[in-house]
Amino acid sequence: MTRDELLVELAGRVLALGDDRARLVAVDGMSCVGKTTLATELATVVDGAGRPVVRVGYDDFHQPREVRHRQDRLSAEGYLRDSYDAAALRRLVLAPVRAGAAVVVPASFDLASDEPVSPDPVSLPAGAVVLVEGEFLLSPELAGSFDLGVLLVAEPGAVLTRALARDGDLGTPDQVRELYLRRYLGAWALHEEQHDPWSRADVVVDLTEPDRPRRLG
Repeated sequence: MTRDELLVELAGRVLALGDDRARLVAVDGMSCVGKTTLATELATVVDGAGRPVVRVGYDDFHQPREVRHRQDRLSAEGYLRDSYDAAALRRLVLAPVRAGAAVVVPASFDLASDEPVSPDPVSLPAGAVVLVEGEFLLSPELAGSFDLGVLLVAEPGAVLTRALARDGDLGTPDQVRELYLRRYLGAWALHEEQHDPWSRADVVVDLTEPDRPRRLG
């Protein structure tokens, strides 16, 4: 399958969702798998087909550093349990969309400054698609929130190679490698083991080779 073929297929699934109300679509996947890039491309295709898209990133709903790192900076369990504020995502985005609200608030926290934020609400056009991308979205605490769930996976070696190229600001190559192997990839393994996002996803895509994606489910 080519990248374009994947986008056409995913866009078709999104566009098939009823437009009688706003719809929620999750793009879940491990760190550095390519969630943001794919979500951007998908949003462009869906919007180009005439369906308005509102983008939301789970990265804008982090917990404060003191919470994120309370189990140790390299803790996989800490990353899975303590990094994201699921309650804020539900309160500001998921519940309002489900209730037919006219607006959502697209963020609760700025990761760079490690401070809470209160951005202006974003309007929801009639029949909009609210595309939420981030890690651990297809988990029990957010069960039933999404009309369509897309799970992105990749071989850990490929993810690590991308991380070493992208995340140099996190430390030396050895430090980045340890951080990914112990914390990020470790947390993803726990997510798969404990939350079974595969069974919660409507579509599963392997992005080990981003230009040659493979549909796994």
